[in-house]
Amino acid sequence: MKDLTDDTVLYIGSFLDPLGMLNVALTCRRFGSATSAHHVSLMEQGARQSIEAAPLYERNWVPYTQNSSSSTTWIGLYYELLKLRSPPSFNTILGRGIRHINKNKHHVYVSLREQYQAQQLQDAKRLILRKRNRLMTTGDSNYASCVAIGNHIMRAGRHYVKFTMTRVEKISFGIIKPIDENLADDHTHTNGFSSYGCCPFTSPSLLSALSSSRTQDSYKSNVYCCLYNTFPGTCQWCDCNMMERTIDNWTGMEYSLEGDVGLLLDLDEGTLTVYKNGRRLGIMKDGITGEYCWLMSIQGASNPTAVQIKRAPIPDA
Repeated sequence: MKDLTDDTVLYIGSFLDPLGMLNVALTCRRFGSATSAHHVSLMEQGARQSIEAAPLYERNWVPYTQNSSSSTTWIGLYYELLKLRSPPSFNTILGRGIRHINKNKHHVYVSLREQYQAQQLQDAKRLILRKRNRLMTTGDSNYASCVAIGNHIMRAGRHYVKFTMTRVEKISFGIIKPIDENLADDHTHTNGFSSYGCCPFTSPSLLSALSSSRTQDSYKSNVYCCLYNTFPGTCQWCDCNMMERTIDNWTGMEYSLEGDVGLLLDLDEGTLTVYKNGRRLGIMKDGITGEYCWLMSIQGASNPTAVQIKRAPIPDA
């Protein structure tokens, strides 16, 4: 072990992922304790070097802030960088009539009409049971919106994705504050949606769960979610109390019923810019700070549609 120089250890560490670096740091004090020369451990130095070797736009995703109240580590930032570098996907889907296509989380299929027909059959069966058993309960006939939430939590830098869709008139794309991933597995929240694409949550239990998942960093901005309505092209957003929904016109506004919709989230400038088939329409919303995830919402459309999310270069115009 003594024959291994620090440079050799750093070189070996450069081939490790963040979890591997953390495991090495826990093996002995030499690898995991801060050195007098650099004030960080060897594995922390390795993670910092990996970040410094990344392109500038990626480094801007994970700014390092060192203060007495921060628990930021270079290994943690490197882990965050690798997650943001991975392809975007819809890890969380909530609501009725939505599913991943062939277990591909980058691609979702929505058919509220098929779900509606299945629900009609289920309600008919409930009606027969109520008459047979003289029950006074009623079925749930509230056919509401469904949403898909991205896997990336973005807090700094510039992020661009492209949504590709088949023709549908009631679909929106945008951003939302991070929510607890465990909500996707809690079926008691499945019906907790309003008919609006923004402020989509109305279930009291779901609102409580969302409130409990808030962090100080993620709620620096008053914008809880912000959506581009593909028709008629308006900006729809709500505040962090999830009580007020606002619909605004904006300079460059156009509708987009099919093809590609690009969104550029610039957390350095605090803006959300819309692109239509590679053409820049304009800045839809400003004053955006904190942490956000990508969001897709369909508000009761009857025609089946498929939506894909993927990273793409920022168009020149």
